[in-house]
Amino acid sequence: MRAAHNRRAATHPNGDNDNNGPADAYLQLGKRHLTVFEEQEICSAPLPTRRHNALSPTLQLRHDEVEAFRNLAHRIVASTLMQERDFRHLGCREPDEKQWKLLKRREDLSVWKHVPRHKPLDKSSSASCNVRCSGTLEGSMDDMLYGTHSKTRDEMHATAAYLHSSHMDCAVLNVLDRGSTEDPFRQLALKWSVAEAFGDARLVNHRDWFNIESTGTGVDVSGQRYGYFLAHHVDHAGCPPMPDHSDVIRGKMAMCCIYRQDAGSKVVHVYARGSIDLGGGLPAFITSSASCAMMFSMAVSMDSAAGKRLTKLALLRLAERAKERDEGHTETEVQADFGRSHAGLTTSSVRDFLSASMVSSSMVSSSTYFAADAKNRSPGPLQPPPPSRVSRNPCHVCDKKPTTLTLVRPAYRQCGICRERACSKCNVKRKLFGRRGPVTVMCCKICILQSKRLSIDPREPCPILP
Repeated sequence: MRAAHNRRAATHPNGDNDNNGPADAYLQLGKRHLTVFEEQEICSAPLPTRRHNALSPTLQLRHDEVEAFRNLAHRIVASTLMQERDFRHLGCREPDEKQWKLLKRREDLSVWKHVPRHKPLDKSSSASCNVRCSGTLEGSMDDMLYGTHSKTRDEMHATAAYLHSSHMDCAVLNVLDRGSTEDPFRQLALKWSVAEAFGDARLVNHRDWFNIESTGTGVDVSGQRYGYFLAHHVDHAGCPPMPDHSDVIRGKMAMCCIYRQDAGSKVVHVYARGSIDLGGGLPAFITSSASCAMMFSMAVSMDSAAGKRLTKLALLRLAERAKERDEGHTETEVQADFGRSHAGLTTSSVRDFLSASMVSSSMVSSSTYFAADAKNRSPGPLQPPPPSRVSRNPCHVCDKKPTTLTLVRPAYRQCGICRERACSKCNVKRKLFGRRGPVTVMCCKICILQSKRLSIDPREPCPILP
């Protein structure tokens, strides 16, 4: 086991040290973007092979442990809800500068750090950082919850890679509560993840996290609907930290968010509090930077939800075109394996899973992986389309025809979802969910609007491109 963990995260797996800073094979996967995918290739090509076991171990819990986790999540959410209510009753004003220090503002979100009365003797290092965040985000409360929702390892893997570029591996160890008709976003689960960095902080050692996550909606004493998201570190003998000689340090984070949206409004009011401890005696400015990244991840949740919606629309359009060709493929067949639950791995195998995860993520470089994958996949599901002749067909959004200059240097591109041509003003780049990480495609504005009108149910399998 010592050989499996004794590796430096500051060097590339292939031994190339020309680039400074940590690098990992999976980190590079999210940076490989393509512009358009072909539905013929998606239907005919085999699904890409994951580099690690797709099964998640099940962390077996006693009844008293399950109740303890439920009570912990309920207490934290209830306490944060009371603080959020007091915050609103006081007019959502900024906190006292003597007790709170402004760390960073991003658009309409502000992150404040609690200043202790007795400052530590060593100001250069800080074990933890207590912060709070408030402000507004454009979008819907349901999308805030939908963007971070994950029921299975595949969904968590795709969502985490979308939210965090340094994501390496993850597992859903146990789902204690699931969604219902009254609250489809309801979930209480134990999850584990490992990342190469946190926010903008690039760390020598990796950080892994073992948290209990709770999401859902409710109605307060005033009859107003609210949403909540909780991620809090927990301890359990079935998921211990990595050995001391490994390059993985167990981090501790706590984050609880309360979301509210007025009827007919397109703005979500956010209140969150949390703390983070990266471990390893890191400088205080790194911990503060990680705290801001943790809070600003709420804004990325909106983008994640938009990516899920666009991916769902892409799969629907793909199924429609396949049906027209009488090939018998439907959206359900394309992602049938994403809805299956896996069993057979128990608590005793969690430790082996954590170790195997680190081995698999460290032994293959991105260049080697893609080179080997290219040989086994011809043509692949996300290969760019062959070049086509320049067409004078107008933009299907604004009906504008290409000019002579456009014919020399084409500015009209094919939408990766509906396959229609759109001008540069009517198409934008968007990220879709893929098995190997986010996939960048060109989307026309019509498809973007249609995706926002799709009905979503977090209990359904997450839409993921093959």
